[in-house]
Amino acid sequence: MVDLKDIQQLLHEHKFRLTKEREAVLMAFVDARRMFTPAQLHDYVKERYERVGLTTVYRLLEALTKVGLATPFLIDGEIYYTFCPNQHHHHFVCLQCHQVKELFQCNAQQAMDVDQKIGTVAYHKLDFFGRCRSCEEEKH
Repeated sequence: MVDLKDIQQLLHEHKFRLTKEREAVLMAFVDARRMFTPAQLHDYVKERYERVGLTTVYRLLEALTKVGLATPFLIDGEIYYTFCPNQHHHHFVCLQCHQVKELFQCNAQQAMDVDQKIGTVAYHKLDFFGRCRSCEEEKH
């Protein structure tokens, strides 16, 4: 479970104030457990909290990405965001329903031990894109 106080503290440390509108966007983003474009998240939040502007959504997503709590994905020319705790893991992204599953097993450490002639690896990112089981079952 995500602790709002921890998120507030992390954002505060990065000089980002969590207003009521931003908090409404944040809670919707966290609770939805799916990816959104900024416009989709704005529409989703506006159904529940009318006073939220699109600029607020963009600023919050930018701040969450900066502190490592949101991950952007480029899919079909659009940027989607998913809430992502600041812990090393990978993702499976359903291209149909946009559900995101976190994958915590990582065997990439071997690949990070690359030949020194190539260079030093600072980090890696590995994501899988396809159809989840639910969408596959609907297809048949």
